[in-house]
Amino acid sequence: MFRLAKISLAVVTVLAHSQVAYAEQSEAIASEAAAKVERIEVRASGLKREVVEMAGPVSVLSGEELLRRTDVSIGETLKYEVGVHANYYGPVASRPVIRGLDGARVQVVHNGMGTGDVSREGPDHTITADAVTAQQIEVLRGPATLLYGSGAIGGVINVVDNRIPQRVPVQRETILQTRYGTAAGDRSLSFAHDSGQGNLAWHADGSYRKGNDYRVPRYQNDEGDSSRRLQNSWSEHQVLNLGSSYVVEQGFVGVSIGKIKTEYGLPEGPSSEPAEGEYIKLNQQRLALASEYRPQQSNWQNLNFDLAFTDYDHAEFEDDEAGTEFLSKAWELRSSATYELPASWRGIFGYHAILRDYQALGDETFTPNTDTDSHALFMLHEKRFGPVKLEFGSRFERLTHQAYELTDDNGSRDLRQQFNLFSWSVGAVYQLQSEQQLTLSYSQAERAPAANELYANGIHIGTRSYEIGVAYQVAAESSGASILHDAALATAERANNLDLGWRGQFADVRANINLFYNQIDNYAFLANLGFQIAGFAAYQYQQQDARLHGAEASISWQLTPEHQLTVLGDTVVARLRSGGYLPRVPSFRLGAEYEYRADNWAGQLGLTHYGKQNRLAENESATAGYTLLEAGLNYYFDWQQQEVMAFAKVQNLTNRLGFVHSSFIKEDAPLPGRQLVLGLRLSF
Repeated sequence: MFRLAKISLAVVTVLAHSQVAYAEQSEAIASEAAAKVERIEVRASGLKREVVEMAGPVSVLSGEELLRRTDVSIGETLKYEVGVHANYYGPVASRPVIRGLDGARVQVVHNGMGTGDVSREGPDHTITADAVTAQQIEVLRGPATLLYGSGAIGGVINVVDNRIPQRVPVQRETILQTRYGTAAGDRSLSFAHDSGQGNLAWHADGSYRKGNDYRVPRYQNDEGDSSRRLQNSWSEHQVLNLGSSYVVEQGFVGVSIGKIKTEYGLPEGPSSEPAEGEYIKLNQQRLALASEYRPQQSNWQNLNFDLAFTDYDHAEFEDDEAGTEFLSKAWELRSSATYELPASWRGIFGYHAILRDYQALGDETFTPNTDTDSHALFMLHEKRFGPVKLEFGSRFERLTHQAYELTDDNGSRDLRQQFNLFSWSVGAVYQLQSEQQLTLSYSQAERAPAANELYANGIHIGTRSYEIGVAYQVAAESSGASILHDAALATAERANNLDLGWRGQFADVRANINLFYNQIDNYAFLANLGFQIAGFAAYQYQQQDARLHGAEASISWQLTPEHQLTVLGDTVVARLRSGGYLPRVPSFRLGAEYEYRADNWAGQLGLTHYGKQNRLAENESATAGYTLLEAGLNYYFDWQQQEVMAFAKVQNLTNRLGFVHSSFIKEDAPLPGRQLVLGLRLSF
């Protein structure tokens, strides 16, 4: 596997001399790229609507663009999407930030079902969903609680693949992909295979990736130590998934099994005495079942039943000894029925349940063992009235936390807390002209604080802090701090979100513009208390009313059939109602990309500027702005009657030093420096 880079370069060199032009594939890809925003089906919408039918803002990454953007984590893959940033705990543990919200407010799902990991419990925990073998990644910006629960109050990211086939392929297809990145000597190899016979379809995919510490522009810490490497940012990742379905004219039933094994270091700043750092070993096994029945000659379109079981564990090692181990066993069930009536009514009813057993073991645990059960009923309906399509829906969810051996200065006890959550939304899509639409949506969504937000009380090695939950009274003392639990301090969040959008096309120009305002009462955030406990900076989850507002825009101009120019920008301002700003909120961003397409190749040149963030929370420092330049080249050809795509891209072409304001360890973890990525994709 260590020879993978040399093999990849050799293959690219040999195949690049092929004189067989692959013009047909290039033209097809260009045509797809021109219309994909308009025609791609959004699986996460529940009603399988296309982008143009959605009242809320949504973007879809697929095809060649997904291949170009795929990175070592979901956060890094999506960070160039409008309205999406990353919290960046190094490239491997990088979660998406949507409109300034992340963590327990942004739900990452895999084919509509939760990933079952513990990435929402800490910024140093990676997401187990993988972009390498995905067919498309859908980003729903804004509340999506109706279908996905209170954990989606900020948005949903749905990673779609063919792990459980829904149809028998006409012919078998295998995709092999390899890539190499110079910043970390990162080498990867992946495959995906789909085939079938009769009524049976089957799928297999897998990947292997290994990388060293990332090269970064030289930077220096407060002690004067400097480095050109992001120390302890190495990683190794292995995935294998198998799935099969029985398919008939009226539906399918299928199962899949998957296994993930990952090891990665927790990045550290430069040090005069380098030592072996902390790292995480992660294992996950996942079993899933999906089924769909499509009645004939009925108002019921689809009856769906999905079930997933995830067995997850990861251990955090220090000096090669496990300090903390996180265990999570989760069952998730979703059952829904979709209808369509003659009078243009469409809708979906459903039941959604999640049963999770979470344990934290070891001397450095900071959250108690907690069982979390969630049961919900939801519905979503839409109807068209001439040029206007209205949609509305609601969800009632009962969520219960059962914490064991909750500790404070008075000792330990068991605690049970229950939250009754109600969310609803209404939206409209107005067809101004054949190529222009005005969208408006309003939602009120409720979220119960996660277990770590409620009950944390201890040293969190990953964030190098002492974390305290919202349901504690904390007072600084000369000997440390007084910490007393008070369940009455915690309550559910309530978000009132208004979203106004316009999308349209004028001749060769396509544009999407969105304005949003989000009022969140009882917003839970991790605040720096300004003192230390047990030698670590003390942070506590606090609840205050917050206001977030901002804008997003992307404009694409097809200058000629070969030339396209795209500009985009987004900004969000997040304030506390009592005064001050929320911590770790990204600054504004402006970007542009030029793309040229010829018969069998395409090139891209992109420039993105991240503004200085000086809207600061208490005890938070400013983050300087920076500009990143990126270039890419794709080449399509035939080799022994097989479709091949070779690609290369240079990231951070000017080797600019950049720090991510939304990162918990921004001073210690700059972005990677200049990097050349080479890749090859073979389809047969």
